[in-house]
Amino acid sequence: MKNSDPLSYEDLSTIYRMEKKSNTVSAVRRDLYPAMAGLIINIRMEYEKHLSADPDSIICEGVNQRRKKAVVMSKEITELRMGKIASLALIGARGGQNVLDHFTQEEREYYDNILDISRKHVGIVDRLSSKRRFETMEIDPEPIIEKAAPEPIRIKKEPAYEPAAEETPQPERPSEKMSEKIPEGPKSDDLEEDEMVVIRVLEDLPPFSGPDRNYELSKEDIVRMPKAMAMALISREKAVMISPGP
Repeated sequence: MKNSDPLSYEDLSTIYRMEKKSNTVSAVRRDLYPAMAGLIINIRMEYEKHLSADPDSIICEGVNQRRKKAVVMSKEITELRMGKIASLALIGARGGQNVLDHFTQEEREYYDNILDISRKHVGIVDRLSSKRRFETMEIDPEPIIEKAAPEPIRIKKEPAYEPAAEETPQPERPSEKMSEKIPEGPKSDDLEEDEMVVIRVLEDLPPFSGPDRNYELSKEDIVRMPKAMAMALISREKAVMISPGP
């Protein structure tokens, strides 16, 4: 897909499933984040259009369900990729080599910031336990007021203290092999499906879109659909409930 092409709801669903299944950062379009934002804006505008025309229509409810799911999937895609990128930055801070070809521009900046902080933090114990020299300050004694007083006595320097070699922990050697498995990003539960109910259609209906499929219903059809959409039809006496739940 070209970056200039608008992101569709189906494209967003595909990216979401891909990120959930993979432990690595998946290859996506370079304008992923602006494209996801554009999709949400377009669905929101479509919903507001139907909302002003007929807020109780089944079409309006279907667009609203799709809008909500697009927002949730976009957020989870962002968080899943963030977790994978943070894990790669830790590997890089320990000396590993990472392939960053699948990063977007925004993700590359995020990676560089975490890598810089991780490099500073990974050696914190070594820095805190580094060798320090302790010296005794020279102290001039009070002068002795006597004839033929001896020369002022000066305290001899004590040898600098150096901790034994075993007291200095050695930094962990970075892994030289790229066979280390990238830790899986933060897991999140699958999107909760809307409560589904079964209805019987009382009259022929025009085609309309739901959150996960398109509907073309005729009189006496028996169909299973999200409860919110079903209630919109029932309230307009277009259908009757057969089963209160799945």
